[in-house]
Amino acid sequence: MKVLFAGGGTAGHINPALAIAGYLREREPDVEILYIGAKGGMEERLVPAAGYPFKSITISGFQRKLSWENLKKNAKTVVRMFTSSQEARKILEAFRPDVCVGTGGYVSGPVIRDAIKMGIPSVVHEQNAYPGVTNKALSRHATRTMLAVADAQRHLDPKARCVLTGNPVRQEVIRARRADARKKLGLDERPLILSFGGSLGARKINEAVASLLVWSARSDKFQHIHAYGQWGNGSPISSKKKVWMLPGTPIWTFASTSTICRIVWQQQIL
Repeated sequence: MKVLFAGGGTAGHINPALAIAGYLREREPDVEILYIGAKGGMEERLVPAAGYPFKSITISGFQRKLSWENLKKNAKTVVRMFTSSQEARKILEAFRPDVCVGTGGYVSGPVIRDAIKMGIPSVVHEQNAYPGVTNKALSRHATRTMLAVADAQRHLDPKARCVLTGNPVRQEVIRARRADARKKLGLDERPLILSFGGSLGARKINEAVASLLVWSARSDKFQHIHAYGQWGNGSPISSKKKVWMLPGTPIWTFASTSTICRIVWQQQIL
């Protein structure tokens, strides 16, 4: 069996794909997996590091803020909509997948759209309560649309064939043990505070954690690791206890005593 994945831009789109790929590989050792991502995107680094073949296409998203610079970028994006579709089709024709899985992000658009046109069974997975633009467009024609939150269905086309699956979780997360994680990381008995704002970073969290890192370092009562995100390196955090993104995130999560992160809460208005 051959399975092709497409998704990227943030770890929120990449990790679900890796979780599904890992589950498939464990259940079907002979499965052939290929991942298509955006050239220069975060997935270009994370997917090969996870042990999966990777091919890239040149594509970019639309800039919504009105400016002359963004107008020029959007003009390039329009051109790339056509060229990326040609790139995606060449990869699809060469790999000939039995099924395609899109996990969101603009890169999944041309890949899954062309797969559907070619008659390849294609599913999309939506991780959020409010679907992204790409998944909303693809869900109408996808073989199935997998939802993490049931409420997301009301934001999709009525023709979308939805199934509630939840968010896939990587096997190493399920199997991790705190004692083993702390030992592997060389931590002492003090509590470990883990903080992060997502793979791209969150400015407010970075700013708030800056003083917290200083306090925890001075008190010496805690161990504190903060992941500032891809675009957060300019944050006012002067500490050795910071990293761009947590390598092997599950082990850090299970080693931590307390976690500070961002949660998106959607309130239903009646």
